[in-house]
Amino acid sequence: MRSTFACLLAALIGTLAGRPVQVGAQEATRSWLDPKPPGWNVPGASVPSAPSVDGGVDARCRATARQPVLAEDRLVRERGWDLVGSYEGGWPIVVIRGTAGYDGMCRPMQYQDFVFVRGVFAGTLSPRPMDSRTDGAISQVQGSTRVRADYTRYTAADALCCPSRMTTVVFEVVGEPPIVQPESLSTMETVASVSDAAPPAPPPAAAASLDPALAGTSWRLVKLEGRDGAVLRPDDPSKYTLEFAADGRLSVRVDCNLGRGRWTADGKQIVFTNVSVTRTRCTPSPLQARMAAESGDVRDYVIRDGRLFLSVMTDNVYEFEPYRP
Repeated sequence: MRSTFACLLAALIGTLAGRPVQVGAQEATRSWLDPKPPGWNVPGASVPSAPSVDGGVDARCRATARQPVLAEDRLVRERGWDLVGSYEGGWPIVVIRGTAGYDGMCRPMQYQDFVFVRGVFAGTLSPRPMDSRTDGAISQVQGSTRVRADYTRYTAADALCCPSRMTTVVFEVVGEPPIVQPESLSTMETVASVSDAAPPAPPPAAAASLDPALAGTSWRLVKLEGRDGAVLRPDDPSKYTLEFAADGRLSVRVDCNLGRGRWTADGKQIVFTNVSVTRTRCTPSPLQARMAAESGDVRDYVIRDGRLFLSVMTDNVYEFEPYRP
């Protein structure tokens, strides 16, 4: 049976944007998403200028901005926005994210998503700029012939890492010159939210497959060594962790996303099941890209010299060291 470790990594990493998780509750305010928003884009409009940000922009954060590649990138850049993340979509729709500023962890603040249809600016995906980790902030976007955007939704009890709801808005392209306007909206409890409740119990056959060498241990990533000899190291090892509870519960962190589920291991094979994860879009990094692109699952594991090594089918090896959360 193939392990689901790499699939878990892809699920955790493929939603990307942000920096280390901060603990704290979000202040709940009424969002423009309640109820379904009216259209705010108008035909023939120009890309809006980036708002001014108090205190200026940290040059270290600005250095992480993407350089223009498309003609649409240059249009956004010329209006004072820093390009963040990769552009979404293709032909005929392209969605580009620009930010006016950053928080202390270089997360986008006062950012906006700009939609272009056949090279023509068709509007934004929010009536006003957004801040990371606030109610109504876009987490991810998909675009082809329509645009689908997911917005994080917080209650007063939600920690900043883990919004308890997600609102999805589908935008349609109408008119000539084209504009994007909301067509449908749905809000649901996110199965990816992390709670204190224990995950479902494992099947009885798997209950006994808990390697004592792993039970009750915690690990953080030291490096990823590829078959080609290339080595990738995390900027902060504590952002990539595995925690194996003695009762079979699993806790995972990959950058700004958290996951919980169950684990079983028989001394060679390891399997993760019933995993739920947060869906924050983290800031892309070479390590994330390598992990997300991993095509094989975990082949085996071994604890050697006090470290945990997870090998995948492509012969890449993840090396972890003991970690005290």
